[in-house]
Amino acid sequence: MTAFFTAVDPADRRVVRDVYDLRLAAHATDIPHLPKPCLADLEGSLAVAPPATGVEEWAAYDADRRCVASVRLEFPLEENTDVVTAGVLLVHPAFRRRGVGGRIAEFVRGRAAARGRSRVLLVADTGPGDPAATPGHRFAASLGARSAAAFHHLRLHIDAAPRPEPVHEPLRLRFWGSTVPEGLVAEAARLEATLSAEAPTGRIGWDPQPSAVSRIRDFERMRIARGRRAYQCGIVDGRTGRIVAWTALSMTRANPDNALQAVTVVDPAYRGRGLGRLVKAHNLAVCRAGEPLLAHVDTWNASENTHMLRINADFGFTHAGTRWMWELGGRRSSGADEGRQTAPPDTRPHRDEQSCARRR
Repeated sequence: MTAFFTAVDPADRRVVRDVYDLRLAAHATDIPHLPKPCLADLEGSLAVAPPATGVEEWAAYDADRRCVASVRLEFPLEENTDVVTAGVLLVHPAFRRRGVGGRIAEFVRGRAAARGRSRVLLVADTGPGDPAATPGHRFAASLGARSAAAFHHLRLHIDAAPRPEPVHEPLRLRFWGSTVPEGLVAEAARLEATLSAEAPTGRIGWDPQPSAVSRIRDFERMRIARGRRAYQCGIVDGRTGRIVAWTALSMTRANPDNALQAVTVVDPAYRGRGLGRLVKAHNLAVCRAGEPLLAHVDTWNASENTHMLRINADFGFTHAGTRWMWELGGRRSSGADEGRQTAPPDTRPHRDEQSCARRR
C-alpha cells in the first residue's frame, strides 16, 4: 500500500481529527487498559512542544484519502542531540499487515537522517500479558530493532493508598496547582535535575538535563496548553527554605477517573526518612478531594529502578503492564527532504473536506 505523508497543521481540523480518530482506534485494539486518548491533549501537543524539543507530527493517507498511520517524532535540541524518539508510531488497525508499517519505518529513518540523528528510539506500551504477542513487539522485531529499556507500568487503586501522616517541624507542607510558585521554582529545577541525573535509563544512555527554571516553566506551558490540570505538593525545610521533597499528579480532560503520577523526588540529603511516601500521600489526598471521580493513578518506573519500584509497591501500586523502548538504526541522508513523501494534489487532504476516518 502506498502511503502519502502530510505534516499535521494544528489549524487543520480535519487532519487533526483524523489523527485523533486513528489513535482512538489503535487504543481500543492495542492498549484498552490505559486511559483513552484526549482530544484536548492532542491539540495542545501540536501547539506547544515539550521543553527543549522539536516536534514533527505526521499523518499518512492512502490513495483513497483514508488516514492509515500517525507518527510523532521528538528531537531533543540541547542534550541527546543524536537521538529522535518516535513517541507515536501507529498504523490504523484496519490497515495493518499491508506494508504500511515498513513504509513508516523508512520514513522515520529518513526524517532522522535529514535532521542529523543517528539513533531512532521507538516506544510502545503493553498490558500485563505476553509482550511478544503484541503489535508493537512484532513490529520492532520485524525491523531488527534492539531492546533499549523497559519501564514497569504501575497502577494504584486509590483506596489502597496509605493515609497521610503528620509532617513535623521544621518541615512544612506546601501545595500548588499547575504552576510552581515563583519563590520555589528554582528549588524545583534543582530537584528535577538530580532526578534526571540519577534515574536509570536502561541501554539508552540518556544524558541528564540541566537545572533550569526555564525547563520548569516550558513544561508548565505545555501541560496547560494540553488542558491538563496538576496537583503538586512540596515539603519545605523551614530553616533553609529548600524543597526537600516534591511530587506531582496530572489529569487530562478525557479521563476524570485517572491521574498520572509524574515527578516524585527527594533531596539526596533528606533521603531515608520516608519523605517520598509522605509527600505522595498528602498530594493524593488533596487530589482526591478535588477530583470526586478519581479511581486510579498510573506511573512508570525503569525496570532497573528497584528502589522506586519497592517504594511504589509499598504505597499500593501494582504491576499493570510495561512500556518498551527499542533502538532502530538510522541511515545517512542524501538530502534535506529524504523520507518525505507528500500526497499529490488530487489526494492531499484538504481543510474543507469532511473527515474520512474515526478516532485516536
